[in-house]
Amino acid sequence: MSKVFLTSDNHFSHRNISKFCPKTRPDSDIDEMNRKMIARWQEQVAPDDDVFVLGDVFFCDYTKALSIINQLPGNKYLIYGNHDKVIRDNKKLQEQFISVQEYKEIYALGALWCFFHYPIMEWHDMHKGAYHCHGHIHERHNPMTEHLVECGRIANVCVDSPTFGTGDYSLYELHVVKSYLDTKPIRKYVK
Repeated sequence: MSKVFLTSDNHFSHRNISKFCPKTRPDSDIDEMNRKMIARWQEQVAPDDDVFVLGDVFFCDYTKALSIINQLPGNKYLIYGNHDKVIRDNKKLQEQFISVQEYKEIYALGALWCFFHYPIMEWHDMHKGAYHCHGHIHERHNPMTEHLVECGRIANVCVDSPTFGTGDYSLYELHVVKSYLDTKPIRKYVK
């Protein structure tokens, strides 16, 4: 049976990412970081698994990006992030994904999932229990959860996530994210 994974902000080949995220990116050598991220992806993901990448995949040129993505198994879906220019500018890279878009909704595990690179305050059917997964903020806690008592079922799925990240570049299985989100309250609309 195939699995569904989430990841975001891989930042393959980003020279300064270890300075920004020292707790989860211990490798100052970007080639070593790339090797570890590729190896971890290959350990977790089978060819028939689905992987939703919520943006900011590469910090390198087209040739290097294509070399990396060709080593990553699974059916990959991209939700664009703010650092995905190399993919936006190259049709061949876009073709490595089943779909590329700004925002995506899927139905899985009996619920609606809303995927976007950025954390958002409201999403489709949040008041009915829909989940929102995002990236962008790396190892920081979601600023919305720090200011709202009941922020709803929202999760940071960055490689560097303070909730799920283990420092080993793991991708997160959808059912694990769901188990975490099911402990959070359903956020109601404020009138």
